[in-house]
Amino acid sequence: MRQKITNPRPLSIQVGGPGQILKNIFACILWCATIAAAFLVTGCASQPARPSTASPAPFYLGADISTLSEVEQRGGVYMDGDKPGDALAIFMKNGWTCFRLRLWVDPVNGVNGLEYTTKLAKRIKDAGGVLMIDFHYSDWWADPQKQNKPAAWKNLDFDALVNQMHDYTANAIKTLKDAGATPDFVQVGNEITGGMLWPDGQVKVPLSKVKVFSGDVKVITPPEPYDDARQWDHLIRLLDAGISGVRSVTTPDDHVRIVIHIDCGGDWPVTRWYFDHLTRAGVDYDVIGQSYYPNWHGTLENVRDNLRNTIKRYHKDVMIVETAYPSRDTHPSPAAAKNMVWPMTPGGQREFLADLIRTVKAAPEGRGIGVNYWHPEATYIPGAPDRWDGPDANSLFDARGYPLPAISVLDDQRLLEKDNASYP
Repeated sequence: MRQKITNPRPLSIQVGGPGQILKNIFACILWCATIAAAFLVTGCASQPARPSTASPAPFYLGADISTLSEVEQRGGVYMDGDKPGDALAIFMKNGWTCFRLRLWVDPVNGVNGLEYTTKLAKRIKDAGGVLMIDFHYSDWWADPQKQNKPAAWKNLDFDALVNQMHDYTANAIKTLKDAGATPDFVQVGNEITGGMLWPDGQVKVPLSKVKVFSGDVKVITPPEPYDDARQWDHLIRLLDAGISGVRSVTTPDDHVRIVIHIDCGGDWPVTRWYFDHLTRAGVDYDVIGQSYYPNWHGTLENVRDNLRNTIKRYHKDVMIVETAYPSRDTHPSPAAAKNMVWPMTPGGQREFLADLIRTVKAAPEGRGIGVNYWHPEATYIPGAPDRWDGPDANSLFDARGYPLPAISVLDDQRLLEKDNASYP
C-alpha cells in the first residue's frame, strides 16, 4: 500500500531588502527539497523488493585426466555396461563436467606437452566439457617437493626468466585458443606453496601444524642465504608474468579464470600467510585452488574451517583442484592414516568423495565451486607390467576396467544430503 504523504509546512515568503531576498531563495530551495524527499521515500516504499536474478555459480565435479590419451593408446579398457566405451563419455554421463590437464614444457616422450595436451583439450571442449589447464612450468612434475625449471630455461637470468614465462604462457594459451580449446580455468603453477621455478621464485613456507610429513613428503627449505622480501618479489613477478601472458591473448568474452593453486586444503594459517602476500602485491587472480588428500592435509573439519576463513577474508571462489582416496588398503603410515577415517574400500572411496563435495558446496557465499579428482583414469591395460600401466588404489576404475561406485557419486542423494556441520 502507498503511504500517505504528510503535508510539509507552507512556504512563507517575506518582503525585504537584498538580505531578505537571499533568505527567501534559501527557504524556497529547502521547501522544494522537502517535497521531493517525501515523494522519493513513499514511492520507494510502495515498490515491492525485486527478487535477485543472479544465478548461483555452477558447481564443478571434475577430474584430472592428463594421461587419458596415453592410456587409450596403450589399450586401456573403460567398460560402459557390458562393453568397452569412451572414458570421457562415461564421466560426463555421470555428471562430471570439468576436466583438468597438466602442461609440461618439454617432456621426454611428449606426453603432457603442448601438442599432446592441445589434442586432448580439443576433445574435451568438443564434448561440451569445462577445461582447466594446469601449467607446471617444468619438463616434469612440479609439486611441493620440487619446482624444477625447464632445461631450456635453466641458464636464463631472472629478467629473462620472467619474459620467458610470459611468452611461453601466452603462446600455449594462443595455441589452445586457435585450436578451438580455449580453457575456462588456467592454473598458473601447480602446488606452488613454496613458490615456483626454484631457486629463483622459491619462498620459505611456515612450518605447518596440519600437514603430515612422512615418506617422500618432507619439509623443504630454500638455499641460504635467504632474503624473504627478495624471494617474494621474485615469485610475485613470475606470477604476474604468467597471468599477463594469459590475459594478453584472451578477451573478457573468453571468460578465462585464473587459479592460484597451493597444497593446504586443511591448513588455514599457511593459506592466510600465502594469500596475504598475494593480496598486498595486488596479484590479479580469480580462484583459490587447494589440494586435499586426507593422508597429508588434515581432517574434513580442517577443510571446512579453511574454506570458511578463506572466503571470509578474501571473498574469492575456492576449488579443491586435487583430491583422491583409495578403494583398497594401501597400508599408510600411522601419521598418514590418522585422518583417513573412511573405509579403504570402493564404498568408502565413494563416501569420502560425497563428504568432500558436500563440504565444499556448503561453503559460505556460494563460493565453494568445485572438486577435481586426480588421476581417476588409470585402468586395466591388457599385458601391463607395472603400477603405472593399470589402475592404482586411487583410480575410479577396477582391475577389469569397470567404473567404481565413486564415479556415480552424484546419483547418491543419501550420501550427498547427510547432515553436515553448518558454517558459522
